[in-house]
Amino acid sequence: MGAKTKRTKKQPLVETRALSKAFPVGDQAVEVLKGIDLAIYPGEFVIIFGPSGCGKSTLLHCLLGLEPPTKGQVLVEGQDFYQKTEDQRAQYRKQRVGMVYQQPLWIRALTVFDNVAFPLRLLGWREELVRKKTEAMLTLVGMLDWRDYLPTELSSGQQQKVSLARALVIDPILIAADEPTGNLDTVSGQELMETFLNLNQAGKTILMITHDLEYLKYASRIFHMIDGRIVKDYRRPHRDSTQIVKSKKAADQLGTADVRDPEFLARWGI
Repeated sequence: MGAKTKRTKKQPLVETRALSKAFPVGDQAVEVLKGIDLAIYPGEFVIIFGPSGCGKSTLLHCLLGLEPPTKGQVLVEGQDFYQKTEDQRAQYRKQRVGMVYQQPLWIRALTVFDNVAFPLRLLGWREELVRKKTEAMLTLVGMLDWRDYLPTELSSGQQQKVSLARALVIDPILIAADEPTGNLDTVSGQELMETFLNLNQAGKTILMITHDLEYLKYASRIFHMIDGRIVKDYRRPHRDSTQIVKSKKAADQLGTADVRDPEFLARWGI
C-alpha cells in the first residue's frame, strides 16, 4: 500500500482564546468581552452583529491589535498578537490589514489619488509602481475618473469606494470594516456590499461589523453577539448570488425579530 496522505488542518487567520476585556469605571471593572473563543479562516466573509453596546467594536479592536485584552489571547496567523510590541502590531496592520471605517479618514489636502497612494508611499514603493497600483484599485471600485478630486468633494458613497480602494492598495490578507455602510443611503450601501461580495468571491477575507440586518445575507459566516458573548456561530452552507436575492424576505422578517434573542438566526433561517 502507498503511503497515507497526511491531511493538514487549515490554520485560522485570526483566532481568540478565552478573550476577555474589562474597562475601569470608577472603582469597578466593567467586563465588556466575556471569554470569547472564535476562529476566522482565510476566504471567509464574516459579519459580527448584535445590539448596541454588546461589545462588537471592542472585539474588533482587540482582533486588530488596538485594544489589549484583560485576559486570554488573540492569535494572528498563528502568533500571539499581544506578545508583539505596539509598534510591531501597527506595522502588521500597515502591511497586512485594509481598514474601512464608518467615517472615512482623509488627509484633507491630498487628492483622491494621493490618499489611496499614501499607504504605498509609506511602505517605500517606487513611484511608478505606486501609480500603477493606485490606478488599478481606483479602476476596480469605479473611481478612476475622480482621481484629481479632493475626497471631501465626493458623495458619501463615493468616499467609501475610495476608502475601499485605499484599503485594497496594499493587497491585504484581511479587510476589516467597522459599520462601513452606516453613513450611506440604501443604494450606496448595496453597491458597497456587492463590491465586498465580489472581493470575497475572488478570495479576500472580510471581517465586518454591522447593525444592519439586511446585510447579513452577504456573509458566509455570522457571529451573533449579546452582552459580550458570542451566542451563535452560524455558517451559511451554500451562499451564492441567487440565495442572496432569495433571502431578502427572511431579512425583512428579521427586522421584526428580537436581536437579543440567542435563537434569532435559527428562527428565521437567514
